[in-house]
This record gives sequence, C-alpha cells and structure tokens, in this order.
Amino acid sequence: EIDPATLEDLGAAYPPEPSPLAAPVTLTGEIVDAKCHLGVMKPGDLKPHRACAARCISGGVPAALVVRDSLGRATYYLLADEAGRPVGPALLDRIAEPIEVTGRVRAHGDLRVLHAAPEAFVRVD
Repeated sequence: EIDPATLEDLGAAYPPEPSPLAAPVTLTGEIVDAKCHLGVMKPGDLKPHRACAARCISGGVPAALVVRDSLGRATYYLLADEAGRPVGPALLDRIAEPIEVTGRVRAHGDLRVLHAAPEAFVRVD
C-alpha cells in the first residue's frame, strides 16, 4: 500500500512524437513475447520458449521481433500491422522459428515498432 503523502505530482507525461515510417526494411529474427523473453524465462529463445511465448501473446502480451547482429547483440521491435494494430495472435504458428519479414519501422523515442502484415512474416531455414 502506498502512503499518498509520499507521492509527488510530476505533471502530465506525454509519449514522444513518433517518427515517420521509414523506408521498407527486411529483418531476420525470432518472434517472442515482450514479457517473459525479457524477464523471467530462461532460456527465453527459440523452442524452449515457444509454449510460454504462445501463452503470453495469446493472453495479450505484445509480440516482438528480436534481431541479433553478428556479435549477438539484440535489437527489439514491437510488432504491428500497417494500421498500428497488434499482430501477435496471427503469428502464433511462427513463434520461436527463424523469421524473415519486410516492413516499415517507426520509432517512438527508444521504442521501435515494425509495421508489417501478418503474412509478411515468413519462416526461413
């Protein structure tokens, strides 16, 4: 329980203005949930994480694409369709698989959102 006397009003907080949609890019990565993959699930990648990610995304946790560079550093993109609606439930059969997708990225401050139709997410070998 929080004592109201300990709270400080910092005024209204507004999210940063989103950037315009960038030119189309093609990314290769893995679809994960934005909760357990970044937190309690160890390992949080590929097949060991599939069931957890499917439950989380089915329950409304945002889906994300994790893309790793040649040094293994990860970049995360929240996933949305062209209109900005979440696409996670449409991607349940492609969770924890290597995926290639072409879409457009929009930055919201430090947050990146990849806008692509669900059918643009294709398994790769």
